[in-house]
This record gives sequence, structure tokens and C-alpha cells, in this order.
Amino acid sequence: MADSKAKISFPSPTNDEPEKLNQPQAHPEQDSADASAEQLLFVPIQLLERNPSQPRSTADEEKLEELISTILDDGLIQPIAVSPKADGTYQIVAGHRRVVAFQRLYERTKGTDRQRQYEAIPAIVKAPVDDLRMATAAFIENDKRENLNLVDEAAALTRIRDILSARLGHEASAKEVADAVGKKDEQRVGRLLRFHEAPDVVKEGVVGQRLVTKKNDGDLLPVVKPQTKGQKAIDLHAALEFARVHKHFAASTPTKADERTKRIINRAREESWSFRRIQGYVKAISFRDTPFSASRRQHSQMSKDG
Repeated sequence: MADSKAKISFPSPTNDEPEKLNQPQAHPEQDSADASAEQLLFVPIQLLERNPSQPRSTADEEKLEELISTILDDGLIQPIAVSPKADGTYQIVAGHRRVVAFQRLYERTKGTDRQRQYEAIPAIVKAPVDDLRMATAAFIENDKRENLNLVDEAAALTRIRDILSARLGHEASAKEVADAVGKKDEQRVGRLLRFHEAPDVVKEGVVGQRLVTKKNDGDLLPVVKPQTKGQKAIDLHAALEFARVHKHFAASTPTKADERTKRIINRAREESWSFRRIQGYVKAISFRDTPFSASRRQHSQMSKDG
């Protein structure tokens, strides 16, 4: 796909219809059967709506600024993908961060001749698709472009499982979900589906920031700055161990489960614990708090006292 640079004259967002590019080209990832149904247009940014199946819950502040710099230097390398809606707006299939970058550039150039360059964004307009294809396409595009964090990946796969389950008439298996998104590792998909059920304190420890639990209707993608940059990342196996220890704490002291789990996660990140150490620590805590273990400690104490 040729570069769509800012030097090209963008249409005014007040136009009734988005303006076609002079030489529309096929999207490199499109199926040949769908090629005739796709167009390459400039779509006014105010006509764009968030995809409810968008896997990313947030955009990283630093990476967004890097993208903005790239657009300023080289133009938009790849157009976004959208699907038309009956009311004349467009739902974003792929490219939420690119749209957010254009929105920022539009605001930053307000009052200058350059602002018009960011009123609209190059977009592949795809034929309307059903919920399952929308969810799987958004997941695959985002996963291929840049790895999703574990929380977003788990949430996206869970949504796909739910849509697929409704279609199949039974709860979709990890293999069926893996097949739907072209992932060969069904065991990892199964772990991610389990991780989605983990408490927020574990998820926040994994991504290194507070989860965005509420979004404004106008937010295409909330922008955040990770708070724990430089600390050891927590992988999926470790995350499931932390979920396990939280469940253990919740059974005995539910009001303190979040606090106790958070302390362990923070320590593991700060001291760069290996998975083996995390697993051993969780196993030791679980054994220490069993009735048998408590009885042994009591007996040992009585022996000392005697």
C-alpha cells in the first residue's frame, strides 16, 4: 500500500460523503472475493465510531507519541479499516490508535492551515460483517500489529468465545476459539480464558497500571502512561499463580485478599522473581495455611513450651 502522506489534500469533514482517493488500491490482507466490495476513501474523523470488539482497552502514551511523530514525518503508512453503518457513520474495524493520533494532530494544529490535513483519515471501507467476523478480524489485526497485553488478549478471546458459543449452541472450547482466530496453541488460549476470570488486582499487576473500568462514550481509546516501566513483566503462567493465591486468601481473609496479593505481586516484580520462585512461594503459602499445617505448627509450639 503506498504511503498516504499528509501532503495530500484531505476533504472537509463537513462533506456529506467521504471523498474517494484518486487511485484506490486493494488492501494487502483482503480476500480476493471481497476485493470488489472494498473502497479506499478519506473518512472524516468525526464520523468514526469505536468497534465494541476492539481488543485494546488503552493506548500507551509514549507509543502514541511515537506514532504521531511517524505520521508527521512520513504520513500515514497504512490506512485504517472501517465498516459502514446505516446512519452514515463508520465503525472502526482496525486502526483505533491511528485515529486517536489523527484526533490529537487535529487539535494540535487548530487555527493553522495544517489542521485540514487531519480532518479525515484514509480508510479501507469494508462490506458490513457480523459480530463474530468483526471480533476475530479486530483481534487478528491487533495481535499481528503489536502483541496485546494479557488482559486485553484474554478479554478479546472471551468475547469471541461468547459470540461463538451463542452461534454453536454450546460453550465453545479453547480449540474452537483458537481455530476461529488462527492460533495454533489452544492450551495458551485456554489459559487466557481462565485468566480473564482473575480479580482486577492480579490483572493490574500484570499490565502495570490501573484498569480502565469506565469509558466515556466519546472515547475511541483511553490513553494511559504505564506506572511500572522497567519492572519485570509478569507472564501468563505467573499471572495464573497469582490468581490462585488470591483465591486462597479470599477463602480465609476475603477483606485482605487484594492487599495481600498486591504485596506479593509488587515484590515479585521489583525483585524479578522467576516463575519457579513464584510457583514455590504460592505453593508454600497454600500449604502453610492448611488445617494440617496449622495443627503441626501448634503441636511444635506445644512441644517447645513443654
